[in-house]
Amino acid sequence: MTANTVLSDINEILLGYYLNDRVWFDAEAKKQLEMRKKQCSDVEFLDQSDKAIVMAEEVLRWSKSNGFPGIVKNVFWTARPGVLQKAVGRDVDSRKNPTDILIQFSDGKFLGISAKSTKGKGDIGFKNPGMGTIETDLKIKLKQILVLYETQAIKKYKLPSSSSQRKTEIRKNPVVQAQTQALGSKVLQEIRDAMFKKLKSMPQNDLRKYILNSWMDSNVNLYPPYIKVTGMGSKAPYSAKVDDPLNNPKLKAIKSANITLEKVGNESIGVSAGGKKLLKMRAKFESEKLASGIKFSGDPW
Repeated sequence: MTANTVLSDINEILLGYYLNDRVWFDAEAKKQLEMRKKQCSDVEFLDQSDKAIVMAEEVLRWSKSNGFPGIVKNVFWTARPGVLQKAVGRDVDSRKNPTDILIQFSDGKFLGISAKSTKGKGDIGFKNPGMGTIETDLKIKLKQILVLYETQAIKKYKLPSSSSQRKTEIRKNPVVQAQTQALGSKVLQEIRDAMFKKLKSMPQNDLRKYILNSWMDSNVNLYPPYIKVTGMGSKAPYSAKVDDPLNNPKLKAIKSANITLEKVGNESIGVSAGGKKLLKMRAKFESEKLASGIKFSGDPW
């Protein structure tokens, strides 16, 4: 199976290409696309291309109706360090701005596009912060939980200290893998519990600000402004939808009602406001438990 990052990059770059009226906007982006095309099948590439077409159409349709009536003048693929800042000509906190493709219209206005692609028709995960980001934003220590269990597993099962070598050894031995899977689940649960404890201790205003800025990317002062566009479907005809993070029912709920938190399953925290389920914060291993890093995802709930 082709890595999701490969398909995501293909979708993002082609979205920029179609938004730019099928004219190449960046020689390096074109080169990256050619490299990634070799890493997937022709069917997978065509799938992302067709989705990017309908996504571009939906973005332009939304733009004309929401204060961006100009024609597309410039397009930027912002996956590389410093591209977003250079394009808009000012300091931008890329960590807080999920823009994948940036459009500049003929009137000079900028609009960021956060692109997602899914085979389904429903909502998909919309945020993927790393553990370091969570630790920094909440001022808590989580990595030590993972390190403790990794150290125990390495010693008990005589596993390599290198994560890549450890992954190979674990997958070669189903008996050991069953044990590391169980320990990995405990890691995720303890990390979730530590995060839950911290969030529950926060005053409502601080909790609201954290969720809006770190999970919903709904900071009204965020620059450049951005929208989310999702390409959907497993086969043609594909569809696409646009979500404005500053104008949705979930945003209205969290700004006007009391926020409640609850533990969901083994590794998630459910966030509600005014009885409306908003999102789940989920901890997960990037691949093999106890042999890869941990990241988080903001999932629909």
